[in-house]
Amino acid sequence: MCTGLRFTDDQGNLYFGRNLDVGQDYGEKVIVTPRNYPLPYKFLADTKTSKAVIGMGIVVDGYPSYFDCFNEDGLGIAGLNFPHYAQFSKEPVNGKINLASYEIMLWVTQNFTTVKEVKEALKNVNLVSEAINSDFAVAPLHWIISDNEEAIVVEVSKQYGMKVFEDKLGVLTNSPDFNWQVTNLGNYTGLSPHDATLQNWNGQEVMPWGVGTGSLGLPGDSIPASRFAKVAYLNANYPTQKGETANVAKFFNILKSVAMVKGSVINNQGKDEYTVYTACYSSKTKTYYCNYATDFELKKYTITDENLSLNKLTIY
Repeated sequence: MCTGLRFTDDQGNLYFGRNLDVGQDYGEKVIVTPRNYPLPYKFLADTKTSKAVIGMGIVVDGYPSYFDCFNEDGLGIAGLNFPHYAQFSKEPVNGKINLASYEIMLWVTQNFTTVKEVKEALKNVNLVSEAINSDFAVAPLHWIISDNEEAIVVEVSKQYGMKVFEDKLGVLTNSPDFNWQVTNLGNYTGLSPHDATLQNWNGQEVMPWGVGTGSLGLPGDSIPASRFAKVAYLNANYPTQKGETANVAKFFNILKSVAMVKGSVINNQGKDEYTVYTACYSSKTKTYYCNYATDFELKKYTITDENLSLNKLTIY
């Protein structure tokens, strides 16, 4: 599971990140990958990083395998679970840019500055079902990619192949596909942040009870469709904030409203599905904010002149 969110402030600065909802702790850490760090590929020529990257992930054989990450130019990408729908190519295709599906995170953040550039390049990309090594399975993911101007969702599904969607809502969750999730919002067009008013039914006055009656019917369960609808509604109605502190608070207020609490969801393997961490990146200050299910203290890490020029990963 997982929920992704993005919005911009009154100055056009991006705040983008996610909840990671899983049935286990992977030992994830905040990682800064510096410039000129070795970057191997399965099907392309190996190279070195040209842009520093910050985000949450794990290190596998020296490779920073990110769950979400952001380059020093402010372009970000997050991978979210897309079970029963994701299907990548079984093998490379001649004439295409062939990427193992896990490589798209660093490929995007190393080669592009804007979403517009990514959209154009994706027209020639083939994502191959190839794991990072034999200890890992291929994760069935889809991705939300964002800069200060716009966001897109990238899906490779059994039915449609690769599709790139404009994400004006600034939201992504899990299955079904993104187009279905947007269509499903039609069930919630009666919601309003304004309270319901007194009604007259055949001469009988019917008084709404309490505050919040306009949003009666806003879902509160943890299925992907409900989290999508709730975060889309909150993101559309939360007032624009001024300043980094207020916007980071806005981000965490929205995503914590759909956080999965331990014990509330148990998956088919008998494990608790819960929100392991919530993270938000500010493009203005190049700061990565996060906290964890076991530690609600808000932590922050920044791309600096020092860590972007080191010859090794910085792991916090």
